[in-house]
Amino acid sequence: MDSPDRPAQALPPLLFQPRFDSRSGTLVGAKLYVVTPRRQENVVIQHATLDDLAPLQVACRQIGEWNATHRRHIVLTVGAKLEALCDPGFSHVLSTVLLESRLEPGCLELNIITEHGEVPDTTTAALSHLKACGIRFTISAASQANALLAWVGRLPVDAIEVPAGLVQDVTTNPEGVAIVRALVTRAHRMKLSVSAKGVRSAQVASVMQACGCDYLQGPLLGPALTPDDFEARLMKDDRLDNSLLRGPTAERTLLLVDDEENILSSLRRLLRRDGYTILTATGGQQGLEVLATNQVDVIVSDQRMPGMTGVEFLHKAKDMHPDTVRMVLSGYTDLQSVTDAINEGAIYKFLTKPWDDAMLRANIEEAFRRKALTDDNQRLAAELQHANRELERINERLTGVLADQERRLGMDEAALSLTQEALAVMPLPVLGVDPGGMIAFANRAAENLFSEQAPLLGLGAEEVLPVAFLPLIQASAGHADLRCGARLFRVEAHPLGGQPAPRGCLLTFTCRTDTP
Repeated sequence: MDSPDRPAQALPPLLFQPRFDSRSGTLVGAKLYVVTPRRQENVVIQHATLDDLAPLQVACRQIGEWNATHRRHIVLTVGAKLEALCDPGFSHVLSTVLLESRLEPGCLELNIITEHGEVPDTTTAALSHLKACGIRFTISAASQANALLAWVGRLPVDAIEVPAGLVQDVTTNPEGVAIVRALVTRAHRMKLSVSAKGVRSAQVASVMQACGCDYLQGPLLGPALTPDDFEARLMKDDRLDNSLLRGPTAERTLLLVDDEENILSSLRRLLRRDGYTILTATGGQQGLEVLATNQVDVIVSDQRMPGMTGVEFLHKAKDMHPDTVRMVLSGYTDLQSVTDAINEGAIYKFLTKPWDDAMLRANIEEAFRRKALTDDNQRLAAELQHANRELERINERLTGVLADQERRLGMDEAALSLTQEALAVMPLPVLGVDPGGMIAFANRAAENLFSEQAPLLGLGAEEVLPVAFLPLIQASAGHADLRCGARLFRVEAHPLGGQPAPRGCLLTFTCRTDTP
């Protein structure tokens, strides 16, 4: 840029909101905000002008310094209007920003802001050019038009943002969970990562985790921070609380749901010696509230309860936490609804009251083994996905290094070819002598000068030049006079290579007199 050292006081304050990986719990990203007199603005890039991109330059430099100092791979997310990204001069200015800040292109993610439901081919081409340079793109799925642009591939996005407000109250509006899960499932099938934004409570974080979101961000996990405060969190290796982490836990948690307190008490007494963490609820509504704030492995529910049947509760539980193993324990049987629930995958087993203690304990233990196997499979799949992403990132780096090396080799070959052609057509005789005294190069003028010995390549220097010139060649320095016929030449030796590995010398013949 024209003003890479723009004074910081000329810019509005910048804030960085942390983003966390939902599985490892590590701080992996930051969303950029610009403080204006009225609010914290998240649309940072509104025009492709130098002044408008100055906050981006400062933020990229800051992230680059943090990544280098703390050996991290923090990804900076910056809101940008689609029109600015497609400006003809934007890619050039962005390249200058990345070069000056030394930020890897893969550490910059541009959040596309647009109100258009359709984009022309020129827009897709402009974004694809930026993506080919390593820039990542994300778009919010808050509007149907934006989500459609991602689904149909009109925008080359790498990730989507899902608003956590959709699951703000899962007990009264469980349909939001189904919407989020559908968005996440579709995104993962398209190999897009998903970030939950606006997470305000542990309950919402738990639901978004259960829906499969890869990243979490919001007031619960930290507000937009000043650079000093953000770096302080980096230095102490700030992580998500263990209760918010996605994935299996060491404890085996069992949720019992029944409207009769005496039944819950009997089940607790029977199962407490099996080492489970036992949670209870006296109805479907309370059971959903427990699920929203706890990680549960196995659910055992009564069927006939006031307000919500067991099958209805387990259907909603499946939407919230599909990895749980769900069973019905009831003395009443509504055969059709139970059969449908089993066929749809909402129920793993149907057990009857009164129960046999040994049989009930065996079925619950089998359910936990099934859950553990599912957890292991998911863990291995996640590790494989992470390894594949790292491999892709390494391959991208290697591809860039190889391309740079090929470009340099091409330039070197072109320079070498040009040099050889220049030496060949020079009117001044030139000889190249290797360290062993063999002539390795002779231009046209030299071949003409020593035409009686031509061709000169491969001959020893002593076969062409007088013996008195050998010290000059060995020293690869100095000068001497040589008479060839009627012409007198000043012969100068120029060393090739350097110490401690000399590569011979170059002899130039300058005609001092030309007697007819």
